[in-house]
Amino acid sequence: MPEQPGHDETAVLRARLAALTSSDPFEALAMSARLEALARAAAAEAAVAASRQGASWSEIGDAFGISKQAAHQRFAKHVKAARPR
Repeated sequence: MPEQPGHDETAVLRARLAALTSSDPFEALAMSARLEALARAAAAEAAVAASRQGASWSEIGDAFGISKQAAHQRFAKHVKAARPR
C-alpha cells in the first residue's frame, strides 16, 4: 500500500498525543477535542472543494470510507452553504 501524504506528520502527532496522555491526560483530552474539531472542519472543506471539482457523492464517500448516502448526509449541508447565492 502506498504511503499517504502527511503520514509522517500523523505519526509524530500520534506519538506526541500518546506522550501527553501519559503525562497529562486531561490536557490530552482537551487537545484531542481541538484536533477533532479541526479535522471535522477540514473534512467539510475538502468535501466542498471536491464537490466543486465535480466529485460524486460516491467518490467523496470512498475517500472517507463511507457510503455515498453517508457522505451526502454528512457533507451536503456544507456543499449547499458554500454555493453562491
